[in-house]
Amino acid sequence: MIRFAGRKEEAVGLDIGSYSIKIISMARESGENTLTAYNIKKIPSGTTELDLERLVKEAFDEIDLHPETVNLSISGPDVLVRFIDLPKMTREQLEGALSFEAEKYIPFNINEVVLDFLILGDAPEAGQMRVLLAAARRQPIEERVSMAERLGMAVNIMDIGPFAMFNAFTGSNPPAEDECNAFLDIGHSRTDVLISTGGLPHFMRQIQIAGKDVTHAICRNLSVSPEKGEEYKMGIGQADREAVAQATEQVLDGLIKETQLSFNYFDNRYNKAVSGIYCSGGMTYQEGVIDYLSKGLGIRVKKWNPAEGIKISENLSKEDIDSVASQLAVGIGLALRG
Repeated sequence: MIRFAGRKEEAVGLDIGSYSIKIISMARESGENTLTAYNIKKIPSGTTELDLERLVKEAFDEIDLHPETVNLSISGPDVLVRFIDLPKMTREQLEGALSFEAEKYIPFNINEVVLDFLILGDAPEAGQMRVLLAAARRQPIEERVSMAERLGMAVNIMDIGPFAMFNAFTGSNPPAEDECNAFLDIGHSRTDVLISTGGLPHFMRQIQIAGKDVTHAICRNLSVSPEKGEEYKMGIGQADREAVAQATEQVLDGLIKETQLSFNYFDNRYNKAVSGIYCSGGMTYQEGVIDYLSKGLGIRVKKWNPAEGIKISENLSKEDIDSVASQLAVGIGLALRG
């Protein structure tokens, strides 16, 4: 997490994905968080960077929100997270040695990335500590910061998407110290997998299987347009439900296989098995997805509501928010950063 500006009592999270723009505005009064505004705006296929800036502006204008500062997310191929063991040292010592240590684990040019870290605690080997090392390419960060500034907003914090999602969960669901949970955020272009022990992340991976692959499978199997495939995926229109389910399951089988490999890796490294799975993202709204994932992974998968435990402003409909909340996990986590 990179902090740029000072802390504000009303915080805004801006999550720019590959499919939609999500905005969350959160006020904090007397220790209680209140969701005061939100918006979801679809990003049309073929959108340019210039078009994207216009869409972001429109998304803010539509809810009459014009904040001075904003919290942003970054994710995808420009971000790399590693969980490594290093000799025990102080935070100050690690800050001084970070660039040198990072070169061993980061395949990017070290001069072209922004680095951050979190000391997670002792490693099993004596004299070692476990460290979360995060690297993000500097160019996309600077591009997002410049966009925000052109729109009149200073960037307060930039966080990695899955960590913001995890922040949203722990904000209303404080985990037990030995609790081992997995989080699947199934978006449009990828699925983010994060595994935590207690309140700390210990594994993160991006799987390049997600909602767009389901749409493509439906289009291919039913010989329909991408627009119609997207509608059928969400249960809109007179589609052959069995054929849609078969196309969806073909894609989910690949996601289940890759997710299980991640669980096995985590179990082998930490000698801990995942006991709970929480799922967010747009795909959670498709009929049968959660049940199919539960059956394939052998663990009950729960669709969770990131707005749970957060007070909703009187001018907003809780029912409306609950109907889209699974798409707002990253935005809510960003806004909760303050």
